[in-house]
Formats: sequence, C-alpha cells, structure tokens
Amino acid sequence: MALGLTALVFALTILHWSHTKSGWLFSAGFVLHGWLLIAVNVFFYGYLYWVGFWLIRGTAGPERLFMVGWFVGFLLSPLHVLGPKWAVAIKHIGAFGLAVALLAALSLLLDPSEEAKDRTDVA
Repeated sequence: MALGLTALVFALTILHWSHTKSGWLFSAGFVLHGWLLIAVNVFFYGYLYWVGFWLIRGTAGPERLFMVGWFVGFLLSPLHVLGPKWAVAIKHIGAFGLAVALLAALSLLLDPSEEAKDRTDVA
C-alpha cells in the first residue's frame, strides 16, 4: 500500500511539475486573515514538524529513508513564503525525496529489513 501511494503521489508531482502552491496549509479566508492566519499556520506547521520528527525517529534503516523522503518536500514547503525564488528548488527537492521514498518502499517490499522482521516475529 505504501509503495502504491508513494508511486501515485510521485507521478502526480511529476505531472503537475509547473504548478507551485503558496506553501501555507491555510490561505486567507472569511474567518482567518492577517496575523491570526500566520499564527495558525505557524502553529500547525510546528505541530507537523514535531509529528514528523517523532515518526522519523521511531524508524531505522530503509523505513527511515521512506519517512524522510515523504516528509522532506512537505516540511520545506513553508519556505515558499520566505523566498518565492526558492519554489522551484523546493519542488525539485520534494520530488527527489519522493523518488527516494519510492525506492525505499520498493526495497522494503522486496526484502524487509531486520527491524521489520523483528517486529513481526514479536507479534
């Protein structure tokens, strides 16, 4: 399932190569605008960084490569706001991260790591 989802997102990234988003989770709307909008985005990105850190920290080997590959593009996306000229480079880094995640998922499918084997033996 992880391999299929990663392949789908990677293909969509390549197909929509020329489109760039703003980088924020929430955009200006009826309720949120100005400093409140920025504060909400900073809070949610801080929370997502924290979750990403703990998910990556809890893995090892190819699983860690898979998780880092998924998170790298997403966690760098707020930099679009700080430097719009970085948007293309961030998109390339995100696509490279998804390619690494795709290869790591394929590697795990073909030959599960020792950590994964140990977890399945215990259960």
